[in-house]
Amino acid sequence: MAAIHADEGSDPIRAARAALRVERRRVVDEREAFRAFRSRVSSIPGESGGTGPADASAPGGFAGVADAMRSAVGDGAGGRGDAAAAPGSRLVTVRDAYRATVMSVPHYAEEYDDTYERSVAEEFGPELAYALTRTDCFREEYKRSVLSAAETAVQEREAFLDAVESELESIDRAASRLDPIRSEIAAIDDELGDEGDDAAAGFGALDACRTRTAALRDDCDRIAARRQRVLAEHTRRLALDGDLDLPGYCYQDLDVTYPVLAAVGAVGDRLEALRERIERAMALAR
Repeated sequence: MAAIHADEGSDPIRAARAALRVERRRVVDEREAFRAFRSRVSSIPGESGGTGPADASAPGGFAGVADAMRSAVGDGAGGRGDAAAAPGSRLVTVRDAYRATVMSVPHYAEEYDDTYERSVAEEFGPELAYALTRTDCFREEYKRSVLSAAETAVQEREAFLDAVESELESIDRAASRLDPIRSEIAAIDDELGDEGDDAAAGFGALDACRTRTAALRDDCDRIAARRQRVLAEHTRRLALDGDLDLPGYCYQDLDVTYPVLAAVGAVGDRLEALRERIERAMALAR
């Protein structure tokens, strides 16, 4: 059984690992929910509208949605912008499918707690949300746009899941490299004995301990540098809102935002205290 050192009881890496496992489960649930929603929508027939044909060349069909909306609210053709979906309509079927999949993931209330209208606006954009909640039929162009948006949501979850897996690997690698450093610090402590007896170890032994401590500090610096590169890669690969990065999102409920760097810093503090102790003892042993 590995020894438990003083700074391991509140090791931020352990808390980070637990938070990441929760986040990974949630992302997988959301990805599967959007896949199920997309499958359900694909089986709902679209309805032909009274407006002109959608812009088939527009990515995802969103130009067609916008055109249909403008026509619907502009001169009354094809429906009214504030019309509620009639009971039994295909828009209601889409809404029910969304509620039964995306809005039914186990963490939905805790994480989002949005209404249907707010949720589809957040996930699919305001234009498509308007089309799904404020018009009166499920046009073909709406269906194409919903399917495209659902696929985008799946891909976004896939990308985020990859980042979470990479983050888990990064903190596990850091933990595996910090553990031997902690053990070495404990071994040096044991060699020195009680602090009042440090000088008894002899100048040569103390100098050797100081050299080992310096090497351990270099190891910590390398762990921190590698961690910084991983964080930079996360930022490059992911587009999160505002200034939020992956640790800021995943670890927002923890005491520290950068748990690996915090753990490295805690070990570094122990090494600095050990170095100072050794140098005091060396001064007495001369």
